[in-house]
Amino acid sequence: MIEFPERKASSKGEKLAQRLSGILALLHQGDHLDKHLLADRFQVDVRTIERDLAVRLDGIVERNAQGRWQLMHVARGTIPARHLTEYARLSGTQYLFPDSSLPYLLQQLDKPGNRRTMRVQPVASEDLGATTPYFARLETAIDQCFECRFEYKGKVRRVQPYRLIYKQGIWYLAATEGERLKNFSVALVTALEVDDGCRFSPKPEHHDYIDGKDDVWFAPDTVEVVLRVAPVAAHYFTRRALLPKQRHCVHAGGALTVTSQISHPQQLLPVVRYWLPHVRIVQPTQWHEHLVSELQQALEIWGAPGTGMSAPTRSQTCN
Repeated sequence: MIEFPERKASSKGEKLAQRLSGILALLHQGDHLDKHLLADRFQVDVRTIERDLAVRLDGIVERNAQGRWQLMHVARGTIPARHLTEYARLSGTQYLFPDSSLPYLLQQLDKPGNRRTMRVQPVASEDLGATTPYFARLETAIDQCFECRFEYKGKVRRVQPYRLIYKQGIWYLAATEGERLKNFSVALVTALEVDDGCRFSPKPEHHDYIDGKDDVWFAPDTVEVVLRVAPVAAHYFTRRALLPKQRHCVHAGGALTVTSQISHPQQLLPVVRYWLPHVRIVQPTQWHEHLVSELQQALEIWGAPGTGMSAPTRSQTCN
């Protein structure tokens, strides 16, 4: 609940105006209000609150089936203010700004675009326009616990869907196939059929596993990875986690030891390649050796004559 600053009222009429405006502010957040809590909040008798709601706000508020008070439908805005906070949580942007309060957000939205002091660069996302009907049907299947059948990478799959997950611009479906929890790129799903005659009982442990993951690599076991990060790249690993379940330890001179829990080598290797030569895999040693072997093969290909890997000419470049 948002707290609005209150100043001491100097007259009975001002106290009434302040109380009614406070009640309306709470109602416009989408809250369903209890008269006893309101009486306690504004330090008045319950009968005073009843008079505020039933008489002074007549035609604006109504009592719902649970006996609480809410805005009448005709008095409601298009979107209750509290839904902005919920939207921020849903979209993963609740920590985007240094101040996450709703008053701060509304202050920013109230400024004309050309006068705003900040600009958020959008994350590149795939276009799901062609699969929008599939997305809606998958939502229904998850909500109603219906099994699904679809084609994916040339194979027919029958799955029990659990969650739609957005990660780095891509939407994935988390679902069990057989007894194994997997993820499927929604954009690659074709020939989707929702079997509304076949329900399943979701397993709580699958929900717990999905909610506890900060990536979309599903595997029954993980490997603990240890990296050594040079001081020149240390800041980029400490300002935000670049790897799942990342932890780090700072050493004298600014170098880091970074540990992470990895489900698949491809979660790790692209990050290490990006920061070469400032990052080294300490454990497991076989992953380090695999990376070195890959780099050596790449250098042999790039340096071999007749491979077609020479630098493009100006006429070959494209935008």
